[in-house]
Amino acid sequence: MLAVEARGLTKTFRTGWLHRRRTEALRGVSLEVPRGAIFGLLGPNGAGKTTLLSILATLLLPDAGSATVLGLDVVRESLAVRRRLNMASGNASFVWSLRPAEVLMFYGRLYGLSGGALRRRVEELVELCELTSHRKTEYNELSTGLKQRLAFAKALLNEPEVLFLDEPTLGLDPDVSIRIRAQIARLRRERGTTIILTTHYMREAEELCDDIAFIKAGRILAQGAPDAL
Repeated sequence: MLAVEARGLTKTFRTGWLHRRRTEALRGVSLEVPRGAIFGLLGPNGAGKTTLLSILATLLLPDAGSATVLGLDVVRESLAVRRRLNMASGNASFVWSLRPAEVLMFYGRLYGLSGGALRRRVEELVELCELTSHRKTEYNELSTGLKQRLAFAKALLNEPEVLFLDEPTLGLDPDVSIRIRAQIARLRRERGTTIILTTHYMREAEELCDDIAFIKAGRILAQGAPDAL
């Protein structure tokens, strides 16, 4: 069964003075991602990677085309889709004065967790994402790598069946990137989570992904197994 399916997705943004300039972010994008797979989207800045993830995550509406996540339409059944996925972005930001566990407690409540179940889940993720020694550090004092790990932990709070990761290792030191990639691989191995990630790094895609797609100017140029492209 497919975890994610997209057919002919298009999205145009209007920018500039009086919104007269049209920017075609997606131009008829189609893809299929099987359950339990790690799928990579590679391309330059402005290629459409984040726009595609945002549509699949129900954060943006497409202008045309259709998409489903776990068989649910991302437009007509968006609330049901959101309950079964999550998304982490390298550009995520949280309340500066909160500490890591406080950030996770806040979002955990939004996801419907409470009481002992919430506390246990937060403790599990603080340990999993190696945030234990930074419990007392406010968000604005965390390094870029620790902020990335916290965003990753937040995306796991609701134990999503499908996880979207937008540039999960962007700007990180090599040793931190290695740990993030290990956590991604472990998540698929131990939980069977379907993961779609965007990246600039071919080596990262080769290491993690079952299939990858190259996207440029809103079009998918090639798709297949990393060793075949």
